Parts: sequence; C-alpha cells; structure tokens
Amino acid sequence: MSSRSSMPMIPTGRRDWVRVKALAHLEMMRPYTMFHAGLLAVAGAEVASAGAAAGWRVALAALVTICGWEAGLYAGDYYDRELDAGSKPFRPVPSGRVSPREAFTTMLALIAAGYVAALALGVANLALAVLTTALGIAYSKTFKGHAILGNFDRGVLGVCAVAFGALAGGGRFSLGLALLVLVAFFHDSATNLVGAIRDIEGDRAAGCRTAPVVYGLRAAAWIAGALAAAWMLAAGALMIALRAGGWALALFAAAVVLAVWTYGGLLASGGRVARMRALAMHKWLVAERILLTCAVIAVFVPAGVALAALALAASLGAQALLRDRYELRRPPVQPSISMRSRA
Repeated sequence: MSSRSSMPMIPTGRRDWVRVKALAHLEMMRPYTMFHAGLLAVAGAEVASAGAAAGWRVALAALVTICGWEAGLYAGDYYDRELDAGSKPFRPVPSGRVSPREAFTTMLALIAAGYVAALALGVANLALAVLTTALGIAYSKTFKGHAILGNFDRGVLGVCAVAFGALAGGGRFSLGLALLVLVAFFHDSATNLVGAIRDIEGDRAAGCRTAPVVYGLRAAAWIAGALAAAWMLAAGALMIALRAGGWALALFAAAVVLAVWTYGGLLASGGRVARMRALAMHKWLVAERILLTCAVIAVFVPAGVALAALALAASLGAQALLRDRYELRRPPVQPSISMRSRA
C-alpha cells in the first residue's frame, strides 16, 4: 500500500482548518532552532561592545537575525518541496497543508520585516541583512547540492549573524570577535553536516549531492569531527581571551561535553548510524549550541545563564511537541482538494 493511499484526510471544517494550518506553520518555523541565530547576534553585540551595547539595539539585532533564520527555513521548504515530496512527504508543503505560494509569500514577509528592523540599526546592518538573504537563498537553491560548499555556506550564515550583532553593538573589532567568528563558522558547518548525514537516504534518492552522498558516511563523519574540534579549540581560546568567569566556563564546559559525546559517537560508528539515532544526535547539538553561545553572553551579562535556561527549555519542549511528532513518528497527511484551494 502506498503512503499516499494510507494518509488520513485533512479536516476541512473552519476550526480544524485553522488548527492544521497553524500547526503546519509551526513545523516550518522549527521553533527549537530559532534561538540560535538570535543568540549569535547577541553574543556578537556583547563581544564587540565589551558588554556596553544598548539593550534595545541588542534585542533588535536578535529579532532581525531570527526573522532571517525563519525566512531561510521557509525558503528551504519552498525550494526543497520536490526533494521533500520523495523523502519527507509529511512536511507542510509536500503534504499540501501549506501551498508553495504561501510558503514563498511568508518568506518574503519575514525578509521585509527583517529589513525594516535592520534599517533602524543602520545602513550597514541593512546591507548585511541583504547579503545574508542572498546567501540563505543560495544555500537552498544551489549550495546544498554542492557537497561541503553547502555546509560552509551555513557556516558563513552563522558568521553573518555574529557580524550583524557586532555592527549593532558598535562594530569594534577585537581578538575576541575574530575568535567568535571562527567558532560560528566551524560550529555551524559541523552541525549542518550532521544534519546532512541524517538525511542521506532521501538526498541520495533525490540526486542531491550533499557531502555524505559525495564523500561517503565515514569521510563525512571525520569532516564533521574535524570541524567540531576546530570550533572547540577556537572557543577555548575565546574563553581565555574574554577572561570568562565561573558561570560562563560552566556553560562552556557543558557544551563541550555534549559535543564530545555526540561527535565521538558519530566517529565511533564511522558515520553509519540509523536515521533516528542521527536525529537524536542533532537534537543534542541544538542544546549544545545554546549552551555554547550563552557561555559567551554570560561573560558580559549575568542574565546569560538565565537566558540559556529559558532557551533550552523552549527548544527542548518544542522538539518534544513538534519535531518528535513528525520526525520520529512521521505521520503522513493527505492534502484534500478543499485544503489546496484555501492555501
């Protein structure tokens, strides 16, 4: 029996339609990942200003980067809709719960909102926001299928988030800021590669030439491990350069422990891990990157510890409520005609 014939129909009543639509957009927004970009911007602002940046500028920088991150997620779902139709038919766009036009329009709305807020921070911030948009769309349209270049593109997007926050915080260059840029690049390249290892079956079937597809699982695992080792070394140097205190070092140590456990398991398996185990690894990395970024913030702002706790609670809770529901159980949904006409 095909998955399509066994899929339950989407409710067509007004109340049920609104509920299904809202849940579909939550799945596209992936709220368990949205804090990372915002926290990178906050860290960039705090390091660039040595903790002296105006609170409203830091908050606005975080908001803009989150808008950009979300726009990138919608872009991914829009441009990957044919790829997902084969490997992830339960996703909002291929399942018909969100139309391609709706996904594209939402992406544009998020970009526009981000640009307006970026302009309030300055022309330089707006220019960087435009560049980041281009890089984000380039990842979905082009670089994702060009092996390691796709993972490096995601690393550059992390750098853009740090740079955006640094510009909002005053734009002062320092050794600490240079090290934070290296951490963001190596870290986000590595975690994106773990995500590609998780999705290798669907990518290979669709002809998408990601790093694991091109180089093989063992090589991809070693590349991810090398990138992780690079960010850990850079982050350790960053903690020394910033003269981090006890709370910051505690958050940093927790992030390193999670990273070593995750990448160690990946290397021990030679990258040959079941998709669900790879998903679990990626989920731990979501927690690890929050701890890591908040460790930098906590050097300057004691509230960084509370921020880490709140972001962790929200991310892990969202993963349990959303990601586990559709990634682990994979409940397919058959789009109805009336749903498509409303989308």
